[in-house]
Amino acid sequence: MNSIRIFKSVHRYQYAFLQTAKYSVNIKLPLKFSEKEARWRELDNVSQRWQLIYKAPMEKWLKYLTMYLTFSTTTIACASAYYAAFVFDVETMNDPVVIGKDVIIANNAMECCTYLGAFVLFHVAIKVLLSKYVLRLYQDGDNYLAIYSGNFYNIKKHQFHLKEFKKLNPTFVVTWGDARFGLGKRHGILLEHYFKTPQHFNYLLYKNNKNNPYSED
Repeated sequence: MNSIRIFKSVHRYQYAFLQTAKYSVNIKLPLKFSEKEARWRELDNVSQRWQLIYKAPMEKWLKYLTMYLTFSTTTIACASAYYAAFVFDVETMNDPVVIGKDVIIANNAMECCTYLGAFVLFHVAIKVLLSKYVLRLYQDGDNYLAIYSGNFYNIKKHQFHLKEFKKLNPTFVVTWGDARFGLGKRHGILLEHYFKTPQHFNYLLYKNNKNNPYSED
């Protein structure tokens, strides 16, 4: 039952996160792109040949959340390893787990492990979601450069070709398939309202489709 509750809570968090980002639409996006493109290009350390065509919302909060998840998960994992190596005793595994003198955090070691496992599982699931969230997307002809958030206050770059872009189908775990795309060897979450213009998104999505409005045939 605990596993089911964890799964449902993760799914609700993922859905709420995407819905919040998806509908926070700014009608002045093209103007903001023109004003800040040079600064973003400098921050991402990309050359002038790359044109910024996509900028995701909530980047600052995303970085803070990513840093928190990395720090908290690492801290809990290290503390658990220390407890297992130097404190845990089989003879007292059924005794309450106490922090300090009188703060009981679990009735026994097994219950404590269940809480820790749920904590780590939830954080890993959110980390996986955030690792697919594309912060910015640059274009150079039919070549594209996606900017992802790193584990701390850093970024990761991934280059792909137009032919490698495809829309992914919803899965049992991730049902919001309208925001999931294949970017070559990586998957990415892209919110269509945050492209510089609708044409940039439509070109990506339909250029290689035989039934698309951009076909030259």
